Amino acid sequence: MSLHDHIDYYERWGCRRCDKMLGIQRMPDGYALMLDADEMYFFWLDGNGGASVAHWDKWAVFRGAKLHSAKKSRAGSPANPDQD
Repeated sequence: MSLHDHIDYYERWGCRRCDKMLGIQRMPDGYALMLDADEMYFFWLDGNGGASVAHWDKWAVFRGAKLHSAKKSRAGSPANPDQD
């Protein structure tokens, strides 16, 4: 399932994508900032079907997506001896 398909699935349930709420900041490549159907909590989605826990602070979700993206990058690097 692509990120676009993943977003479409959540939008059908009333959630909405809100990357533009971050101003000049951007979500990492392959991630989307989402707002739940009640418009109370934010979460991120990634292109691999992953999703974060819900949080009231969009900046906490943004930081979590950046950390998750960096961890995936390190884990995929053959030069990294600390692979998870």
